[in-house]
Amino acid sequence: MKKVLTGAVSFAMAATMLAGCGGSDSGSDTLRVGVGGDINTLDPAKVDASIDANILNSMYDGLYKLDKNGNTVPVLAEDLPEVSEDGLTYTIKFTEDAKWSDGEDLTADDFIYAWKRASALGTANAYYSMFITKYIAGAIDGSTDPDAFNKMTDFGAVALDDHTIQITLKEKVPYFTSVLVSNVFYPVREDVVGENPLDDSWAKGTDYPVDGAFTATSVDYAAGVTLTKNENYYLVDEIKLNSIEYTVMSDQDSEVSAFQSDQLDFATSCNPETIYASDELKEQVYIIDPFVCNYYILLNCGNENDESTEGLKALKDADIRHAISWAINRDEVAQASGYGEAAYPLYGYVPSGIPGATGDFREETGDETKYDLDAAKKIMEDKGYSADNMLTIEYKYNDTAMHKNIAQVLQANLKEIYINLKCTSTEKSTFFDARDKGDGEMFRHAMTADYFDPMTYLEMLYGKDTAGNLTDDATYEGMIDAANAEADPAKRLEKLGEAERYLVEDQAYIVPLIGYSEPYLKKSNLKGIVSSPEGHYDLSRAYFE
Repeated sequence: MKKVLTGAVSFAMAATMLAGCGGSDSGSDTLRVGVGGDINTLDPAKVDASIDANILNSMYDGLYKLDKNGNTVPVLAEDLPEVSEDGLTYTIKFTEDAKWSDGEDLTADDFIYAWKRASALGTANAYYSMFITKYIAGAIDGSTDPDAFNKMTDFGAVALDDHTIQITLKEKVPYFTSVLVSNVFYPVREDVVGENPLDDSWAKGTDYPVDGAFTATSVDYAAGVTLTKNENYYLVDEIKLNSIEYTVMSDQDSEVSAFQSDQLDFATSCNPETIYASDELKEQVYIIDPFVCNYYILLNCGNENDESTEGLKALKDADIRHAISWAINRDEVAQASGYGEAAYPLYGYVPSGIPGATGDFREETGDETKYDLDAAKKIMEDKGYSADNMLTIEYKYNDTAMHKNIAQVLQANLKEIYINLKCTSTEKSTFFDARDKGDGEMFRHAMTADYFDPMTYLEMLYGKDTAGNLTDDATYEGMIDAANAEADPAKRLEKLGEAERYLVEDQAYIVPLIGYSEPYLKKSNLKGIVSSPEGHYDLSRAYFE
């Protein structure tokens, strides 16, 4: 997911939770999972971190999900949406068999309420409510209106009957079906939330109903969550586990050690260098493949009037931006990431795994930058820079071993073209706040896909109000508008490719570095994990062989 906010918890606390846990042998009905940061929330409207989303995957069924190849497939829905000829109306029928864990029937009104509530929470509090406020007619962003819920009298999603939903969009959105897989579209019951739709205290407990395979029976956001099988789940016969225990472990090496000592069955936050240095661990690696994720440098070059530092002034020059991109050896960056064969050099913004007209969008669009140290050095020399006259630019990143190692490679590469890269690391929340506000010159960035269309990446540099958009280019935004107005799907994707090429090849607003997959550790007898290319996994059908 685009926002991954993790906190910290001591290994001592994690060890306390794990103490006394034996190994999960064949026939075990408890799955023990290590996660790498605090659980932020289990409110579907507010979840914007992968850790939380992966837990929700076992607690809720939505209308749709992504399959292993990134295709949108029905879950509760009987089929893909029926779309009107003008592309504005989506009609969805879903199964009549689904129930809440307390035995009540799941109805269309439960979905409609959940979506209105998410919209009322607003994008400032519920990041992915943007999929509702941007696209659904009559939706009001609660970030701008505290009384949004009561004012949404013409909300564009309605219940035609107990098991049929009709959605009217503000305008045609070619990729809207893909958006419907987001957890923000999960159902929530009005009587559970209570009188105040903005309240989320209910999600911190264990006594609320869900419509998925497991219910929460123990919740401590800083320590972990225990889920127990929902006996009222309409597909309960498919569920083989009795419980899933998630333990927060902020130290990656400690999580690997817990896995090795048979205290975890599935470790999801591991030091890749530790894994790939061990033949034994490499045999137990679980990779989400394909995994759609990029890692790149975001350059602050959007405010034409801000030349308050030497670096900001220089980054207004497209030639210097190109020199930065061409001077970086992406093979060295991939090696520094620690992800081994799971990392690859990336020469465009959109990573591999996003569908194109007939195949992969990255392959169809081609490379948009290159490694050409001589050309980069000549640009800088023509600008008057030399070993005796270095350009200083600050590069900000949040403090992890991976980001530090990559920063050191960038620093060494850019020194070759007379750039003194001042590397500054901060803790995560401080870093994200600075990057979103454009408080700096160069920032590390990485994104998984929220939906499977190139726009999941390209929209991040569209619109002045988009957090972290440091470009503000009307030409680019016009190209995006023209592409999305194109009725022919293949021509639309071709035009999106042209917009991306303008972004990277022509203007060098961003510097693509690598794509990669994170290695997890999985016991060899653990089967049935279902993953999708946005980096999510569903443990609801897992079992021990």
